[in-house]
Amino acid sequence: MKSIDRRKFIKSSALATGGVIILPTIISSCKGKPAPSDKINVAFIGAGGKGIHAINVLKENPLMNIVAFADVDFRKAAQAFEQFPDVNRYYDFRKMLRKMGKEIDAVIISTPDHTHHYIAKYCMLKGKHVYLEKPLAHNIHEVRDLMALEKETGLVCQMGNQGHSSIGFKKLDEWINKGFLGDVNEVYAWTKADWNDAGAQRPEKQPIPKGVDWDLWLGPAAEVDYNKAYMPGRWRGWNEFGSGALGDFACHNMDAPYSALGLQCPDKVEVESTGPSLLSFPKSAKLTFHFPESKFGNKVKFSWYQGPTFLPPKPVGFEPGTPFGNNMGGTVIIGSEATVISHSHSTNPSFIPNSKHEELKSQFDTYENPGVWNDHYDNWLLAIKGEAKISSSFFDGGRLTETMLWGNIALKTNTDLNINPNTKEIINNAEATELMGYPKPRKGWEI
Repeated sequence: MKSIDRRKFIKSSALATGGVIILPTIISSCKGKPAPSDKINVAFIGAGGKGIHAINVLKENPLMNIVAFADVDFRKAAQAFEQFPDVNRYYDFRKMLRKMGKEIDAVIISTPDHTHHYIAKYCMLKGKHVYLEKPLAHNIHEVRDLMALEKETGLVCQMGNQGHSSIGFKKLDEWINKGFLGDVNEVYAWTKADWNDAGAQRPEKQPIPKGVDWDLWLGPAAEVDYNKAYMPGRWRGWNEFGSGALGDFACHNMDAPYSALGLQCPDKVEVESTGPSLLSFPKSAKLTFHFPESKFGNKVKFSWYQGPTFLPPKPVGFEPGTPFGNNMGGTVIIGSEATVISHSHSTNPSFIPNSKHEELKSQFDTYENPGVWNDHYDNWLLAIKGEAKISSSFFDGGRLTETMLWGNIALKTNTDLNINPNTKEIINNAEATELMGYPKPRKGWEI
């Protein structure tokens, strides 16, 4: 594939950090934007699973070219390879960037949670715009590092909580900010997923399948023997690779009210669960996040339910026969004047009861419907070209991910957390504080 004319990058000195590997790279200031007629050259890091979904959505997008694939599992990436036989493919994304860096403007990263920080930071230090699947990173220190790097580089970075660009999200944001709900003091969201399948001990070593680079899959994680219980897909249920049900769905189902209410850091997280798991996550749990102040000045109690035991209650006025979320969960927002329910990803929002919706709908704004998935990618691509404001930046997505990770720390320690919302540090709990930066990267994968 021939490369298109590249926009000029303003180059600055390489970053040096004490005590870690120094990447042989530069940071681009990215002040210039490609001309409207230019297409953005995009490489996919992760071309199977969620990656192939992104490829199929974007393969005919007029804003971009698909120029490279990197995937540690060529079996799962086979569909992408078959569709695009002339596109270069790599196991190691770092080799891809070394060989094709000048031809790549941006990357879409669809990899397990434990690799998010390393891959995204490596690409950002190479001056690449980044679309990174949710959650933003695997621990709080990693989240804050990516947020800071986004600000430092000026790169266009989007977290892949696709509902953030949807019509449903826009409606919920409008309804809250126009005061249709009155004062909002209580919210809850849920998912039926539990991701509690890791078991109490490590699975036995199995032969590494042909087409899999297991060492690259592990990346910064501690070395363990290969077993199909980890991949593909099942990594979400192992706490050193995934982030459980919170990582899978909280960034979708907590997103709209968290954003619309302008929530920041909770000062307390309360936990109820079926019990902690050394290697995985509780089978079911309820977490209650207490926020000292919304942007409207009031306290907010935000509850999260996951799994089959701790189930969300039906709100007052809920009518029998009405869908209560969907198979991926939902969200309920309770105000002093009205209550709203939506499905997962902020889809299908409506007032409860339906008569309230009918009463108010003449006052609602109208929106074109671009689709929940396409618009989030298009928003990122247009923002790279300087034609749109990024929807879910690493700053915004990072705040939401950090909140979700407070919850996972509470689940892992099986204790309530008290947090200083100003310093964003845990109060008087050394074990929980250590988890803010856990796990540490293995030797050779520091960044």
